Amino acid sequence: MPPITSDTEILFHGGTILTMTSDGRADALLVRNDRIAATGTVQECRELARAEPAEFDLAGATLMPGFVDAHCHPLMFGQFTSWVDCGWEAAPDIATVISLLGSRAERTGSGPVRGKGFHHGNVADGRMLTRHDLDQVATDREVLVFHSSGHGVIVNSFALHQRGITRETPDPRGGHFGREPDGTPNGQVWDAAADALTHREGVKIGNNGPNFHLDDDVDVLADMLANAQSILHSAGVTSVVDAQVTSRELRTYFRLRERGELTLRAEMLVISSLLEDLERLGLGSRLGDDHLAFAGIKLYVDGALTGGTARFKEPYCCDPKDHGYLYHEPNELADMVLRADRMGLQTGTHAQGDAAIEIVLAAHAAARSAGTRSDARHRIEHCGAPTSEQVKLIAAYGTWPVTQPQYLYRYGDEFVRALGDRAARLTPLGEFRDAGVPLVLSSDAPVCPPSPLEAVYAAVTRRTLCGTTLAENAEPLSVQDALTAHTWGAAASVHREHAVGSLAPGLLADLVVLSADPTAVPVEELLEIVVLRTWVGGRQVYSQHTSEVAPC
Repeated sequence: MPPITSDTEILFHGGTILTMTSDGRADALLVRNDRIAATGTVQECRELARAEPAEFDLAGATLMPGFVDAHCHPLMFGQFTSWVDCGWEAAPDIATVISLLGSRAERTGSGPVRGKGFHHGNVADGRMLTRHDLDQVATDREVLVFHSSGHGVIVNSFALHQRGITRETPDPRGGHFGREPDGTPNGQVWDAAADALTHREGVKIGNNGPNFHLDDDVDVLADMLANAQSILHSAGVTSVVDAQVTSRELRTYFRLRERGELTLRAEMLVISSLLEDLERLGLGSRLGDDHLAFAGIKLYVDGALTGGTARFKEPYCCDPKDHGYLYHEPNELADMVLRADRMGLQTGTHAQGDAAIEIVLAAHAAARSAGTRSDARHRIEHCGAPTSEQVKLIAAYGTWPVTQPQYLYRYGDEFVRALGDRAARLTPLGEFRDAGVPLVLSSDAPVCPPSPLEAVYAAVTRRTLCGTTLAENAEPLSVQDALTAHTWGAAASVHREHAVGSLAPGLLADLVVLSADPTAVPVEELLEIVVLRTWVGGRQVYSQHTSEVAPC
């Protein structure tokens, strides 16, 4: 973005202003350059202005801090925007999936055909795709469909042959290849096994996570990231935590920044396969600026709730032998967390099932015992199914769970089928609140769309698409609780509450204007609220009416 001229001031008034501070609300807000200069009454803000400020009449709309998405994958999300939509809204059954992919194949000549968003629990067939389905699309080129969990991919026979995946190919630690009764790969590639799908010279991460880092020309990737950025801003998101960064993501952020197009603030969690490289570099704290920074290390313990590979103590309902699986053994995970902690780095560890969460908490306890840091804020990404005893330990250890309540809304019915009565305790936000555990919301885009208001709705209602309420043993969150968790709480989960996440003097002027006050409408109307405008650092980056000129 071009530099801001000295003392550009805007006075916001004429609507509801939610500050996410102890004051709660203000009548007016004064922005000076890229920061908030004052909140209070209109008169107080006028008196603090250095000149005659530009005025922005909210006309009854609601101003609040820009949303912080504490766990998402912007580049992956951007790539997916150009792929065939195989989600339940576009493709309610497998026949439609095949038809949509076939139409794309006809238009793309000889190039690969890629789809996104398929989930076996949300199609009428109630089953997974296989290579035989995708062979109906094409047999002379790659056909690849990402499972909506982000932890699985389904490919056709051509792609299996091209990558040398055969009956003799062993399952890697932390992943597996789906197989037919005779051991022949059926086209399903889960978690760490996805390393086999990236090019030989591309990103490889071993058993450190699911490999979704498909490469492309850096300017093409930058265009995809720019598209994701635009969609995030249109949802009112001004800051993100990019929860799995490799060299691919890093160079794409750099390229978008070189082009002068990076407006999204991004805190990056680098995948743990690079931990040794970071140790050799001597990196030992957050490194970057207010727009782009290296924030810590991303680790994995288990698979995905939405993919049925999260690790539980009790088996899944559909298979008494299936407990999910682990990426790392407990001692290995504890060693990596301790190494990162000793470097002064925050960790974000993916753990969904109770067995996986137990391993992370043991690692956090060991790091605390080492006594290297007093406010590490080590995170558990997702923290889907903690036991009540684990919730107490999360509070005691100062661990920050980073949740995605949209999972309940979009995939909750499948969770009930897979877990039975245990599904009611998934994402126990009310229990977290009652135990004094920090509340943090996020989308995990592209697993769920970046829609903070949908996340707030899901956190408050705990209702699935089919209308089932997953009622935990605690009072549900209030709308105010959920909004705070998607702003201040999300910022604090990466030590950024001093910069973003609330409206207070000195903080960055990251703002969103909503068509209504989420705290004042019936809960069912939360999904109808529209984002009207978004500002980052005092600059308008989104307007519902795109022809309008930013007031500053």
